[in-house]
Amino acid sequence: MKRMMMFMAACALSVAMWSQKVFTVVYATSDDGFVSVRERPTVKAREIGKIWMLSHGVGSGVLVDGSGKWWKVSDGKVTGWSNSRYLGTQTWVDGTGAAQLVAARPLTTIYRENYEDGSKPQKFVTVAKGTIIADHFEVEGIYYLLKTAHDNLYIKKTDVKVVRKR
Repeated sequence: MKRMMMFMAACALSVAMWSQKVFTVVYATSDDGFVSVRERPTVKAREIGKIWMLSHGVGSGVLVDGSGKWWKVSDGKVTGWSNSRYLGTQTWVDGTGAAQLVAARPLTTIYRENYEDGSKPQKFVTVAKGTIIADHFEVEGIYYLLKTAHDNLYIKKTDVKVVRKR
C-alpha cells in the first residue's frame, strides 16, 4: 500500500510539472542537417527559418509546444512549425533534482557563454517568467550552469528563483 501511495504521488508530481512550461531545446536529426520552420503546420506552408543539428552539444531552437506530428518551435528570430519526425530534444528537467530553477523575470535570458570578465554574453534564448528551466544545475560565479556536451548554458542567478522540493 505504501509503495502504491508513493507511486501515485510521483505520478501526480510528474503531471503537475509537465503541465507547466518547461524549457526544452530542439535540434534537427535529419540527414541534411536541418529541419524547416514553417508558417503553418504543413509542408505546403512557406519556410520562415531552420532548426540546425547539434552545435557543440546544444540545439539551435526551443520547443514552444510539442504535441502531435508538428511541433511549434522558435529559433530565436522566428516562431513556427517543424515536423517532429526530424527533431530531437534536450530538457534539463526530469523531476529527480532536489530543486528547480524557475524563470523569475518576465523575459529571462539564457546565455551560451559565461562572460564574468565584463564582455557581453552571447544570448541563446529568452524564456517567460514561471518557466521551469532545470532541476539539475551547478553554480558558477554569478550564474547557474546547465552542462552540455561541449558548450554550456548559463542563467544569471538574479534572473531565476530556486524552488526546493518538499
